[in-house]
Amino acid sequence: MKRTLRFIWLLLLAFAAVALPLSPVIRGAGEDVTTTGGAGYYIRERVAENDLGYLIKHFTDHSTTIRNNAEYLQQVNVLEVPAATPAKIISYANLRNHKWTLTSVRKLAEQFEEENPDWKVIAAVNADFFDINGILNGLPYQTHNPVVTMGEFYKTSVRTNVLGFTNDGSTNTLIAGGKNVRTPNMILAVYDDDDEIIAEFDIEKINAAPGAGETAVFFGYYDDQTQKYLPMEVALDGAEGFFIEDAELALPNNANDFYGKGRITARNPFTLEKGQFAIATKNQEVAALLDVGVKVRAQFEFAGELARVDNATGYQGKFLEGSEFRDSGVSVLAARHPRTAVGVRPDGSIVMAVIDGRQAASGKEGVFGDEMAAIMKKYGCAEAYNLDGGGSSTMIIRKDGELVVVNSPSDGRERSDANCLLIAVRMPEIRMEFSQAEDAITVSAELIAANNHDIQKLYIDFNGELREVGAEEAVFSGLNRDTEYYYAFKYRDSAGILRDLLVDGRIKTLKRPPVIIAFEIYEYEPFFHIILHYDDPDYASRLNRAYITLNGRESLALNGQATFAKTTYGSVIKSLSIRYQVDLNDGEQTVISPVDDYLLKSSAEIEAILVINGKVDALVEEIYR
Repeated sequence: MKRTLRFIWLLLLAFAAVALPLSPVIRGAGEDVTTTGGAGYYIRERVAENDLGYLIKHFTDHSTTIRNNAEYLQQVNVLEVPAATPAKIISYANLRNHKWTLTSVRKLAEQFEEENPDWKVIAAVNADFFDINGILNGLPYQTHNPVVTMGEFYKTSVRTNVLGFTNDGSTNTLIAGGKNVRTPNMILAVYDDDDEIIAEFDIEKINAAPGAGETAVFFGYYDDQTQKYLPMEVALDGAEGFFIEDAELALPNNANDFYGKGRITARNPFTLEKGQFAIATKNQEVAALLDVGVKVRAQFEFAGELARVDNATGYQGKFLEGSEFRDSGVSVLAARHPRTAVGVRPDGSIVMAVIDGRQAASGKEGVFGDEMAAIMKKYGCAEAYNLDGGGSSTMIIRKDGELVVVNSPSDGRERSDANCLLIAVRMPEIRMEFSQAEDAITVSAELIAANNHDIQKLYIDFNGELREVGAEEAVFSGLNRDTEYYYAFKYRDSAGILRDLLVDGRIKTLKRPPVIIAFEIYEYEPFFHIILHYDDPDYASRLNRAYITLNGRESLALNGQATFAKTTYGSVIKSLSIRYQVDLNDGEQTVISPVDDYLLKSSAEIEAILVINGKVDALVEEIYR
């Protein structure tokens, strides 16, 4: 009997071992699990939440996904971008020097701000898949799909799918498309002196002579096999030619995908090299508008529903449709990896998510496509699309005036990508002035242009103290000298709500100025030796590398000392001055001042001191001996 009971007990244990998943993560009772496609998702703890301004929120959730009855720890960073925000979603790439350059998301954001100083980046994620090894195209490192940036169609050829953003505040702010999305012909835009487009025409031919009434564009491009640039000979064939020798951008993605923008510099034909393109036309209306000095742009554009978008990137796999998992059959979703996703809610709000992975030991396991669908459903999305993932998955936000990475890239560092999606806003124009003292900062500000901001009153938050600025100056006193303080402008809108402006920075109070105490000049028979005594408690100057001019000739004084040979500088001191750099935190300045008050010690005094010192040294030596 005992043997039979023991046998049954062993069978029960064996059944339990088979039925339960290995090393399960036990879910707490009452968790709100979102499910779709057989996968599930729930949030264990919200560990970070940031109001980024302009109605945009960021948060970090430590959470769990469920797949095939097993649970996986996740870290998910999310951006919520309401349709009503004045901020825009901008697809951006580093295209400097007429090529694609892989760049980290944070560096791309910084470069965008450098090129567009009236814009601020609020947050960003990596975007499209790309030619990571530089081998897929003649011109390497391109994205797989289009890059459209604020109406500039830098690339329009499609490998998988297009994801476009209208930025129009509607519920239809996110538009997806397939491969046949662009206009049949390239479009020629002609600009006036105010940089406004005054006319647009079809470009019927690419690298071929135009026919009657037609216009052509000519450009060199890169060979797909050798990746060498192939210069282009221009065949006018009776057409009028207009040549751009130093284009703002001439980007030959391939033989049938080109973007060119610049001013016409010549009419006579020449072989087109890198950074150059040409327009040839037999259309008299076009020719009448073109001449040397006129700015033009040649690009494909989007047609159909995608004609509404002003920014676009690409995606691989739509995995959520109608708020449920959609199996798109895309192989990249059939494995556990870090992910970057973009989704849209029914009200038009955009949700961007980065799910960390390949770091199971720290609770960042990555997801399959169905798990990602459960995640995006949890955050309210009706549709969602898969962007590039793996080591590329990156999210940055602006926090305390700095762009910081908030997720954990699986490479252990920020990967360089081909493009990103920026959330950016055009700043109002504010004329501001800061006056610094050792213990105070005075701020004056004037609103020049609101740029679609509902600004009723302007404020500055200085070191946690909020003051209105505009009609009167704001004075912040009782500060520490030589100390950096952070400031941020805010505004109150028509509803009386205080909002952030992202116009911020840091400023220092002044250092204490250096004080020259005395010049001691020791005169020897062959030379003068000058010692400079000074007090510089805040290291505001370069008095340790001052230049002393004696009788019109200058010499460097290191650490306050310099020697002047009488044969070169003269045996009598007729004039003496000092030159040095000083920066009190208000900009480096050069100080040049004459020296009228100094103590001259004769050689006799020096010799007496030397004799006395010598005798003392000899006496000490004798004592020790």
